[in-house]
Amino acid sequence: MSKREKNVFEQLGASPEEAANLEARARLMIVLKQEIEKMKLSQVQAARLLGVKPPRISELMHGRIGKFSLDLLVSYLSRLGKRVEFKILKAAA
Repeated sequence: MSKREKNVFEQLGASPEEAANLEARARLMIVLKQEIEKMKLSQVQAARLLGVKPPRISELMHGRIGKFSLDLLVSYLSRLGKRVEFKILKAAA
């Protein structure tokens, strides 16, 4: 991101801190959705695998970002056999 460029959540009015959190959650949700689709799991199968009820998977598949914390998304990915790595960068001035 260049100095002048803001992430989409910041452009929508979120504080820089909240925008960073929302962006991280959005990226993890996208990966999680892609993994479920790649595994060709139904919502019922995905729910069983993740230890949740099917409506939770529906919320995930429909991008209900406010329903999921970073911690929960990392846990779900772990249950699918994935490991999450973070890269910390210096913020633009």
